[in-house]
Amino acid sequence: MKKVCACLVLLLVALAWSMQSASALPPFNKEWVAKYNPGDKNAAFVEAKCNVCHAGESKKMKNEYGKAVGKYLTKAKYNEIKEDEAAAKKYIIEGLQKAEGEKGGAGKSYGELIKAGKLPGNG
Repeated sequence: MKKVCACLVLLLVALAWSMQSASALPPFNKEWVAKYNPGDKNAAFVEAKCNVCHAGESKKMKNEYGKAVGKYLTKAKYNEIKEDEAAAKKYIIEGLQKAEGEKGGAGKSYGELIKAGKLPGNG
């Protein structure tokens, strides 16, 4: 009986942890869309969805832009401040602005690529 209870507790902990780890992703995407594609004007950005930053099947796989954004935005930091909506929004916007200034493989900054209507993680 003790083994069954211990297994159930571990299962519940694992389930709670997995649900919590994904909590930061929607706010990052929401602020990205609001900043760079309000009104869904750029069809390429709409179609790309999460692949603006991510690549492949796993959300742990990031393209070059996603890696640049990841330098400035972390789930751990977001989870610390997420209760204060204004601070969380400021954190996300500042992180996105910092990533804009970094240059991609094509030699252009991510901000330049986004302004040109191109997906930043693709060159």
